Amino acid sequence: MDWIKIWTFFFFLSLAVFACLSVVVTIGGFFNIRSLFKDLSAARQKAEGSPAGDDEKQR
Repeated sequence: MDWIKIWTFFFFLSLAVFACLSVVVTIGGFFNIRSLFKDLSAARQKAEGSPAGDDEKQR
């Protein structure tokens, strides 16, 4: 094998690893953001359901 074939192999290998990791991070980030919005929605509903005076005590 010559150097061009070796570096071409490593280039495409690193490109494939980057593509796989990009997909994994994107999917994980999607679920994290979805969880964040669910938690924010639950916190908002909890805050709206509590009496008006309790909001001032928490600050």
